Amino acid sequence: MPIAELFLGALLRVLFERLASPELLKFAKMLISINQVLDDAEDRQLINNAGVKSWLEDLRNLAYNIEDLLDEFTTKSAEKKSKAKPCTRKVCFLLPSCDFILSPCAFMSNCKMRSKIKEMDGRLKDLITQKDTLNLKENNENRSAYRPQDKPLPTTSLPESYFISREDDIRKILKLLTGEEDDRTCADLEVIPIVGMAGVGKTALVQQVYKEAEENNYFDVQAWTCISDDFDVLAITKRILQTTTKKFDSKDTDLNLLQIELKENLKGKKFLVVLDDVWNEKYEKWTTLLKPFQSGAKGSKIILTTRNSGVASLASASARSYDLKGLSQDTCMTLFAFHALGVKNFNHHPHLRVLGQKIAKKCKGLPLAVKTLAGLLRNNVNPQDWEAVLNNKIWDLPEERNEILPALKLSYLHLPFHLRRCFAYCAIFPKDYEIERDELIRWWIAEGLLEGRKEKNSRWNAERYRIALAN
Repeated sequence: MPIAELFLGALLRVLFERLASPELLKFAKMLISINQVLDDAEDRQLINNAGVKSWLEDLRNLAYNIEDLLDEFTTKSAEKKSKAKPCTRKVCFLLPSCDFILSPCAFMSNCKMRSKIKEMDGRLKDLITQKDTLNLKENNENRSAYRPQDKPLPTTSLPESYFISREDDIRKILKLLTGEEDDRTCADLEVIPIVGMAGVGKTALVQQVYKEAEENNYFDVQAWTCISDDFDVLAITKRILQTTTKKFDSKDTDLNLLQIELKENLKGKKFLVVLDDVWNEKYEKWTTLLKPFQSGAKGSKIILTTRNSGVASLASASARSYDLKGLSQDTCMTLFAFHALGVKNFNHHPHLRVLGQKIAKKCKGLPLAVKTLAGLLRNNVNPQDWEAVLNNKIWDLPEERNEILPALKLSYLHLPFHLRRCFAYCAIFPKDYEIERDELIRWWIAEGLLEGRKEKNSRWNAERYRIALAN
């Protein structure tokens, strides 16, 4: 995916400001009509829509051509002004993104400029025609390119066939579930968020906890449902109700009746409900979902897994979230050996041990990455193939063989558009490059990626953006 495509929104915003004149208003309006569909276009090119990718590339080239034209005119105007009247503001005029305002008359009276504008006007009209042909939609809150074919399979409560380590994590979470109750009432339902980055093993861990709780009869009722990015209160209520009762009409679409039935089924019972992969940050939806659960007995718990610390804060006022870290190098090696060779170590394959260590190290403690790369080498003991996997960037793998990209794609798509641009900008740095905070902020400001025209506002926004991306 060309990184430059992600900067179009910021670039077009700068062009709007510099085209603010009656003579160029029509041109600016056409740019605005394109800017309104950029979010949808970016989403659709992420799912490999060739037509949209080509359209974005043409738009990117045009946007840069327009900016080059404006820079050329700005530089010539600054030189002319400098010769006519030298002053201390010369430096400001040499920086196109400063306070310099184009003179429409001067701009349009230049024959060369008029010719270029005419040519770009034609290209822009063609892009608008293609925009309508591609059926690109204007920005809306519910847009998402994450189509069902891109999603990983929904998870179940059944645990992994081979699960290693995490004994300490399991013990701590079980203690949160079964520890002695305080003076909390049944109305104070406790939610325990398990927070961690994509691929760190949140679901696999909770599957083990769920199994342990079930085998030891810690709860009267247990239910598991995978949420993902579609927080549909009606659908979630149905799935949980289906687990708690044998008499269930799946055709029922009355949320009120379904919640009343679920409330009666849970009344006086100590339950455990797992909500896996939660993204919802709308408090109203969350409180609506929880209504039936207030009837449960003291000690009832809800576990949710999420990558988003904001979701955890929203769901749990008690702030008892559990942050899950990556696996150790030794554990990654054991997991890698199992999924690649079907054994628990490299004792019978010493010639692969060093390569296995290097590959496992690249996985940075993420079991999903370990399983993905090990799966590529399943029952393969050819060192050359292992070397190829070691030297191959995981991002270059075909999507159908890469479980990590869909997981990370969802994280990216849930970023606000202005944060996407700042995040994508970091891709220009070499791998493992240490980025200084203040230096990065200055680059964001210089590229026009921040909201707020004044430097003070830009720096304040930059710090907010940096903190949001870090979380």
